[in-house]
Amino acid sequence: MTATEEYLENQVMTASPHQLHLMVVDGAIRFARQGQEALEESRWEAVRWSLTKARNCLTELLGGIKAEAAPELAERTKAIFMFVYRNLAVAEIEHNIAAVQDSLKLLQLHRETWVELGRKLQSSTQSAMRGIIPEPHLSTGRSWMT
Repeated sequence: MTATEEYLENQVMTASPHQLHLMVVDGAIRFARQGQEALEESRWEAVRWSLTKARNCLTELLGGIKAEAAPELAERTKAIFMFVYRNLAVAEIEHNIAAVQDSLKLLQLHRETWVELGRKLQSSTQSAMRGIIPEPHLSTGRSWMT
């Protein structure tokens, strides 16, 4: 295993579910961009390879949607991911760059939303933990951590 492969495996094995989702979204975006570039350059084998990889990422995203907590939100999210999946398939078959561009816009919007959600969750978790995790005791000039 190369150093890069070891690094990636370590990243995946230690990532939170939120981070794993973001990694898959990033993969979908990266492969869709590669597919768009290949379409622009009429490299058909590269188009097929890249857009297939992007669709594989979308399949992973779809498989990770759990409807128990919010069924309506889950269905809407599935519909968006299915739209992107179909667009990428159409782009490959019809050599349609606009379909890839539309897919990328939706994926990038989802990524931005997911990152913001992560920030808000992290902020609310930190706020909730303030009452549980003791603050350093500074009256003696020493921290409880030293």
